[in-house]
Amino acid sequence: MGYIGNSTFTGVITSSDSIDAGVVEISDLSAAAQAGLGNADLYGFKKTNGTGSQKEDLIMTTTNGTDNIDVATNDGSQTDLFDESFFSKKGLSFSVNADGELLVTV
Repeated sequence: MGYIGNSTFTGVITSSDSIDAGVVEISDLSAAAQAGLGNADLYGFKKTNGTGSQKEDLIMTTTNGTDNIDVATNDGSQTDLFDESFFSKKGLSFSVNADGELLVTV
C-alpha cells in the first residue's frame, strides 16, 4: 500500500504528480507503467558516518525485483529512509573509482 504524504493511497499511480513522499510499491503503479519498467528495482542510497579512515559510508539498498521495501518511516512523520533513491532496470552494478565518484554499469 502506498502512502502519499501522511495518507494511505488506495488508487493506481499513473504519473509522478500523484507522489509527494513516502512508500510506493510496484503494485501501486498502473499496468502500463509496470510494463514500461520491465524488470525494475528501487535503488536507495543512505550516507552514514564512516568507519576507519573513511569519511562516509554509502549504503545501498535494492528491492531485488520485489516490492517489499519501505522508503519512509511509518510513524506519522513519513521521514525519508534514503538520501537518494530511484527506480531503474534490474541488475545495475555500482562501483567507486579512485576519485571517489560513484559509477553505474548497465
